[in-house]
Amino acid sequence: SSSKNPVVQDLNNSLIAMKQTIIRSVDNLIVGLNIKIKNIRAQEEQTSRRISAVPTQQKEVLSVERRQKIKEELYLYLLNKREENELTQRMTESNARIIDPAAGSNAPVAPKAMMILLASVVLGCAIPAGILWLLMVSDTKVRSRKDVEGVLSVPFLGEIPMRDKKDKNEVVVHENGRDSVSEAFRIVRTNMDFMRVKEKNMQVVMFTSFNPGAGKTFVSINLAMSFALTHKKVVLVDLDIRKGTLSSHVQVSDMGVTNYLSGRIDNVDEIIQKGELYDKLDIIHAGPVPPNPAELLLSDRLEALIAELRERYDYIILDNVPAGVVADAVIVNRVADLTIYVVRAGRMDRRALPEVEKLYREGKLRNMSLILNGTVYKHGTYGYHYGYGYGYGYGYGYGYGQRKKK
Repeated sequence: SSSKNPVVQDLNNSLIAMKQTIIRSVDNLIVGLNIKIKNIRAQEEQTSRRISAVPTQQKEVLSVERRQKIKEELYLYLLNKREENELTQRMTESNARIIDPAAGSNAPVAPKAMMILLASVVLGCAIPAGILWLLMVSDTKVRSRKDVEGVLSVPFLGEIPMRDKKDKNEVVVHENGRDSVSEAFRIVRTNMDFMRVKEKNMQVVMFTSFNPGAGKTFVSINLAMSFALTHKKVVLVDLDIRKGTLSSHVQVSDMGVTNYLSGRIDNVDEIIQKGELYDKLDIIHAGPVPPNPAELLLSDRLEALIAELRERYDYIILDNVPAGVVADAVIVNRVADLTIYVVRAGRMDRRALPEVEKLYREGKLRNMSLILNGTVYKHGTYGYHYGYGYGYGYGYGYGYGQRKKK
């Protein structure tokens, strides 16, 4: 038969398939035997470890047994000693006796209520007092006349109490006014009259301060009004030509001091505003803001202006800039007879008072006197209750440019 015979081919295929099946069976058998061998070796190693660990376990058991025996003997010994001590105590007679019977009170020994109450009262008084003391020590602001007079030798003209915050009107002095602020301005006016008698000439009065916000414009307006109410002819001149603080509180005019000082106007009557606040009180506004304020104030025309005003008025009130801000106050002071330095209570630092004293000692401001503005009192000296809140604001932002009209 040929190898291509189908019967032969089927037999060959069967033989090949049987051969592969036998080979797979043998391989599976070998794998299974290898797994068994591995498991047997693992069991062998585990058994070997157990056998080798037996001596160590025996040692530990013996050690535990020895410790147990020692503790058991110690326990029995202590039991015997306890029994012996109990027998000894029962056989010994007590030699203690009561000398004094115990005595006590139903009141608790601690805490002691009176001590706690006393400590509470002391702390309740000490803590607020300490806080008030710290506030007083940390407060460096000028609050009263005592703070000023203890440091300065500047003549003191008077105090202006705080006014009601609700009162927005800058003019608080009126003909029949009997409030504390009006009375304070009358006292200042009277003190100035005494100074006028002593110094002969106190016609030109200049107002300045250490820094903005002292209320010098408020004081100058109302002091001028106070003089006008005594039928004196008074002119109020706004020499704050950088900002025109006084002019901003009354009707603003395009014509003012700067127009005259710059030579644009020669007739003084053109810059005088007649009786805006009172028929005896005239006002000269600052005028347009110049590019060179200090140089303008140095001109001879300022002396000429003041000289002509001296011929017309009993009092010339000059509202000027703070002396501690720009040089204008010192420049203008050459035409003044009296310089009133306004200190604002609650705003000026007491540590700055030596600078004010230095100004007075060096004579940079002529006939310098001082007014304390914005003081607060619990009880007034005029029969009134002082509780005024002074709401006058002041701010400096010096620069050039035309002021806005109101």
